[in-house]
Amino acid sequence: MSSTPASSTPKVKGLNAGKAAVANANSGDSLYTWNEDRVNEVRSNKQWSQDPKYFKRVQVSPSATMKMLSHAQSGVEKGMSSPGGKPVEIMGLLLGRPSTDPANLNCLIVTDAFPLPIEGAETKVLADDQEVMNYMISLGEAIETTRKEKFMGWYHSHPFDVEVTSHCFLSSTDLSTQLQWQRSEDPHGNPWLAIVIDPLRSLAKKRPEMGAFRAYPPEFAAPLNETPDGQIVTDDTARVERWGSCWNRYYALEIEYFMSNMGSNVLSVLSEKFLWMRTLSSTPMLERENRERFSERIGLLATKLEGCESVVSSSKAFSSRMNYGYYVPESSKASSANEESTLDKCTQAANELSIEQCQGQAMQVTKAHLFN
Repeated sequence: MSSTPASSTPKVKGLNAGKAAVANANSGDSLYTWNEDRVNEVRSNKQWSQDPKYFKRVQVSPSATMKMLSHAQSGVEKGMSSPGGKPVEIMGLLLGRPSTDPANLNCLIVTDAFPLPIEGAETKVLADDQEVMNYMISLGEAIETTRKEKFMGWYHSHPFDVEVTSHCFLSSTDLSTQLQWQRSEDPHGNPWLAIVIDPLRSLAKKRPEMGAFRAYPPEFAAPLNETPDGQIVTDDTARVERWGSCWNRYYALEIEYFMSNMGSNVLSVLSEKFLWMRTLSSTPMLERENRERFSERIGLLATKLEGCESVVSSSKAFSSRMNYGYYVPESSKASSANEESTLDKCTQAANELSIEQCQGQAMQVTKAHLFN
């Protein structure tokens, strides 16, 4: 997705990944309060300018989450509405602020999201159109009259086919866009955030699938082989597949979802009422991603077992030499132990696969007896 920051947008100056969690309800209440003095103090200090990885977490409100997911889903539906059509990417802006909690300063807070009339395919959207720029200016002016927060980030979707890994990453175009925004906004006390949504995976998993990111400055040298989630990965194919070709030029922030105490109580009641319904209606083993992954695991196990044929033959030869009293070097004994370890691992993997499949089948049989 491609766009450039609008320098003319008034006061725009001022989304792995770790696992998302719901913040404590009491702390959620405090996130809805506005302390202008503290906000201005944090913005003027600009501590993020000294550390490219200063921000560690993002707290997102339920309203912003639902708006982003609904917008991303509308792009999927619109693209698929015509014969042979493909899901289209969408884009919007995030409203919020940096945290003012002294114990939680390395956190960004997203309170709301606003869709933009921008659509595109895979790697490019039209965000440079003058009509779009005018819309962003008008939206910014309207927000200033009703809200105290500022635009502090952008979001867009990656509506690609569901695969083993998530599609929440920054492409080279996304990274360029994010870096331009950061250069424009960060120095003015408004640290800029990027959120990427995977709408198809969100539907398949029945939970929000999104990643929050910030770009490294060009002069910053990222740690060797460190991926955006902080892991050290030496397999170039694996890290490019998961994080894109620019995997070492940005990093991911942990996402949390916060809500007020009242909202938390309502959600708790709804969860208790529909918990068993959701549990009994879901079928993890039949999900496309899990089916494909299960097939891959079986194929990998079969490959390992083929390699164990020579292990069994050498083990028999080793036992024969021992029975006839031949001298056996210590290296051969160690090799035999390693071979047995390989066989043990294959056996354990086969057991895990069979147990997992049996449990899934047992659950399906139970559902059939209960509801049919």
